[in-house]
Amino acid sequence: MVNADKLEKLAQDATENEVATISDKVRTITLQMLSTGELDAAALKQVMSAVVNGAQRGAASHGEQAAQALQQAMQGLDAALAAAAEATQLAVQEAAGRSSEFSRQGLKKTVDDLAALESLFVEIVAEAAKNTAGAAQTGMRELLGHFSASGTAVGSQVKTALAQLGSAVTDTAHGQVEAGTETVRKEGALLAGMAAGILRGIAERLQPAPSSPHKDK
Repeated sequence: MVNADKLEKLAQDATENEVATISDKVRTITLQMLSTGELDAAALKQVMSAVVNGAQRGAASHGEQAAQALQQAMQGLDAALAAAAEATQLAVQEAAGRSSEFSRQGLKKTVDDLAALESLFVEIVAEAAKNTAGAAQTGMRELLGHFSASGTAVGSQVKTALAQLGSAVTDTAHGQVEAGTETVRKEGALLAGMAAGILRGIAERLQPAPSSPHKDK
């Protein structure tokens, strides 16, 4: 269960920092939240909305740099979602190798949710742009234009994942009977838990290495 109020405050605090540090800070707190519990469509939507809402409030503290601050926050969110997409891909690939535990329908539901992730992200950013004004709105619209022209980090990762997952889902279908709704739900929860665990490893890998203490020669 996502603690939306806590995440909004964390995103606000992160966006109130120096502009150059915002993207990394937002990415870090988003990864921390997504890797707790289950990494499913509902959690992703809640996290995206909370981060965007918090970032909008935090960016207001930057005055003329509000647009830049908000853009940096959205780039951090985008990077975190790309990592979540990678984690989901790896979870589905692992599950496909355990065909006695996962059905084709269960895997397909997770893959379908993954396919919609970039659209959901852009939709939430677009909605936020409508609900803001001034420099922040300008910044959000510029970012949406960039997404339209060049794509997003999460969209690139999703495209890679889908290209690799098609055969995995198809191969799982061999010799299986149709799974019921409750079975698919339970499989989805298990997959989401697996993906969250994988994401924790990815988040640790993405953390900057601590600087070595200076030693006098």
